[in-house]
Amino acid sequence: MQQEMLDKLRELQGYLAKIYIVEDAMREIPKALQDKVDALNKYKMEYLELHEKSEKANSDILTLRAGLDQAEENRENLEKKSGNAATQREFEAHQKEIEEAKEVERIARKNLLNREKTAAELEAKLSEQEENIEFLEAQVNEETAKKDSLLAEKQVELDALTAERDRIKEGVDSELFYKFSRIIRKKGGEGIVPIHGLVCQGCHMKLPIQFVNDVRKTGDDAKFCPYCSRILFYEDVEGAEEQFKKDDFDQLDDVDENAPEDVSEIAGEDEFDL
Repeated sequence: MQQEMLDKLRELQGYLAKIYIVEDAMREIPKALQDKVDALNKYKMEYLELHEKSEKANSDILTLRAGLDQAEENRENLEKKSGNAATQREFEAHQKEIEEAKEVERIARKNLLNREKTAAELEAKLSEQEENIEFLEAQVNEETAKKDSLLAEKQVELDALTAERDRIKEGVDSELFYKFSRIIRKKGGEGIVPIHGLVCQGCHMKLPIQFVNDVRKTGDDAKFCPYCSRILFYEDVEGAEEQFKKDDFDQLDDVDENAPEDVSEIAGEDEFDL
């Protein structure tokens, strides 16, 4: 690959890596808010359930109070009639009816008091829930404003990076850009690496001699590492040429006939999918 294209890809790599970092941050920003929104929705749902129970309790109280009033009236009427008893037998019968009426009244009063207690407890829970909802709504509003502000800042940063990326990628083949972008996304921001000797500096795998020779030739085609999929270029470093010659000699006797010479033999097209 020509030096001009290598330089362009290296510069492009920096902007693509930054773009992905900003995009990831923008996806994370709403998550903290969503937790509070979920909690708020849960409280609101519980509030509605409590409110429904409270309404039912208050309705029951009206019914029970009416029943108690009726029981009291029945008992009072029986007590008035007991004075009209002509015989001991009639008096005892009236007393029995009065005791039964008192028991009905006692049960009615007990049921009413229990329901009033339940209604009071529900009212207290509703009040507490209202405070929780008010508190969480304030937090959600605050976090929403913060989220919108942060997203706006990140969007400005992203737009600037994208503009630079688009400027730099002019002249880069669209298919190469597509693959290069996805390699950087998958490989943590590193999409183009050198070969030292016969070793890819991205995955540190030893490459076939002929493949390395092809990378060393100046041409327009990008060469992808058959192991890690990164774009390769040959870099002369201290001792690299001597190591290449040594490895070249060694591989003549110990060549891996099954070693891949093309990225498609290992990575396949799906390596470049997000």
